[in-house]
Amino acid sequence: MRLFRSIVGENFPFKSFLNQFLGAIAVNIITISHGAAIGWVSPFLPYLQSNETHLTSGSVSIEQASWIGSLLCIGGMIGAPTFGLLADRFGKKRGVQLIVIPHVAFWLCVLYGPNVYFLYLGRVLAGSGGGGMLRVIPLYIADIAHFKLRGMLGSLLVISLNAGILLGFVLGNCLSYFAVPVVMLMAPVIFLACTSCLPETPFCLLEQNRTEKAEQSLMFYRGIKGHFQKNDDFRKEFEQLKKTSLVLKESLEEHKLNWRDFCTKQARKGLGIGLFLMGLNQLCGALAIITYAANIFKESGSDLSPNVSSIIVALIQLIGTIVSFTLVDNLGRKILLVVSTIGATVGLFCMGLFSFLQHSGQDLSSLGSLPILSLSFTILFSSFGILPLPYVILAEVLPHKIRNVGSTLAILIISSSAFVVLKLFPVMIDRIHLYGTMWFHATICFISIFVIFFAVPETKGKDLLSAEEKLDSADKKEIEA
Repeated sequence: MRLFRSIVGENFPFKSFLNQFLGAIAVNIITISHGAAIGWVSPFLPYLQSNETHLTSGSVSIEQASWIGSLLCIGGMIGAPTFGLLADRFGKKRGVQLIVIPHVAFWLCVLYGPNVYFLYLGRVLAGSGGGGMLRVIPLYIADIAHFKLRGMLGSLLVISLNAGILLGFVLGNCLSYFAVPVVMLMAPVIFLACTSCLPETPFCLLEQNRTEKAEQSLMFYRGIKGHFQKNDDFRKEFEQLKKTSLVLKESLEEHKLNWRDFCTKQARKGLGIGLFLMGLNQLCGALAIITYAANIFKESGSDLSPNVSSIIVALIQLIGTIVSFTLVDNLGRKILLVVSTIGATVGLFCMGLFSFLQHSGQDLSSLGSLPILSLSFTILFSSFGILPLPYVILAEVLPHKIRNVGSTLAILIISSSAFVVLKLFPVMIDRIHLYGTMWFHATICFISIFVIFFAVPETKGKDLLSAEEKLDSADKKEIEA
């Protein structure tokens, strides 16, 4: 409660926070399950590569392993625009719920797939669900969250994802290959049950001209039980919401979305920042480290077993995102991004140095714990800035008119860059060794420190509705010009 008051102030009603928090938790249940699908690779890839594999196609090669890791991202490129269109057509709540279909199909492919090609198919399906989550859930949160809570609730996406990855590692260490999908098939059922109790977002309902339902939805997410409890702040927020919706409708009627909408100063800057941060999110190497964690620790000769080391790193990642959750609306986005990128650079460089000295024949027996310390340091710092904040900042820097398309473009960038990283990561380790791979990602993080410092604005406390209102007239003039 003290933390809550420090973030939103003494006068902010706890009931309002609670309903928004529970709504964000409910939609992120499917994100936890998707995180487990990401984490599934690390504990079971050694089994699939061994002679004990059940696959009729035989043990998985390095090339096939890289496809198993990277095809998730191909699915993401399919899922982001698909579920974005579904959310625009049927509303964000229905759009999120439809993600269950490809997600369940992935676990069924793992459970019943007889060969590696079924795993390929399952990973594409899992990725399409993941792309839909990254596309729709941040916009859902932006629609229901008060601007004082938007950063905190937006961070729940990556917290849930990392909790799921940790869950996947733990289940993979404790259960058999066939038991894990059986357990994880329960998550979509719980998700549908919880989200069915939530109303559609107020903004979606206003876009559908359902004003009364929109007001009831906002009342729910602001913790207001009856019309007599509505205060001036609520009335002002709802009127502003209606005004913004009307302005956007008029703008869309006068100016259909076209390439000129992406040429305004605000749009160019927002897209540039969003696409850069989404690219950094993957090129920092954190997802690749998590995906291939067991193999990396096996390669580095860590004192601990590969699976135990992987669980520790996943736990560190979860702790880092919880740190982000508590600090993002206190310290602000920019300072967390800068500190996060510096920490990731140091951790990656140290891991690369250890690997280089080991490859050179140096006796590092006294430093056997350095690999897990270096990668834990990297993941910890990545997890409270580089990994969660791009999704929060994206919704804050894009003008509303291009926010849906801009979000789709951003997810395509993150999916394509993730595909490249995950596909090449095992190959890079094989060709330029672990130290070359670590130093490559460290260099990208080092350069990004300066880009963030000089080019990324602070968006803490930015009210999307009022900011949109102020920018609308200026953007109109720019589009007309």
